[in-house]
Amino acid sequence: MLQEFVLGPLLFLLYTAELFNVIAECGCTGHAYADDTQVYVNTPATNHSDAIDRLTTCITRIRDWMASNRLKLKEKKTQIIWLGTRQQLHKVTVQTLKLQNAMVPFSSVVNDLGPLNLNVRTPSLSWKLMEPGS
Repeated sequence: MLQEFVLGPLLFLLYTAELFNVIAECGCTGHAYADDTQVYVNTPATNHSDAIDRLTTCITRIRDWMASNRLKLKEKKTQIIWLGTRQQLHKVTVQTLKLQNAMVPFSSVVNDLGPLNLNVRTPSLSWKLMEPGS
């Protein structure tokens, strides 16, 4: 019984390891916790349109990779947030990411799943520990 408990997460990691190659090929950085994957794009505020294009391409490639591996990206559960100083955030004009099956508005609050389960808010960039199960 213990073997199955340990092998399940390990096999999932091995199964999805290639996903991070897809993310890196898009010029993005990725992070995962369990089945939650986060993609990061670092860009100056003046180049935010380029960052949107890279992120859209990356999400499309992730969706295609997932489909070819019998997984499904839930585009409607996608959350996006701009992080930066108040002055930098005022330079950003794009407020929606257009995906194939969803229009994703940029949010001022997102959940960061992981060992601490954080609630991230901007523009003040505050972090709040979420209660388990919330």
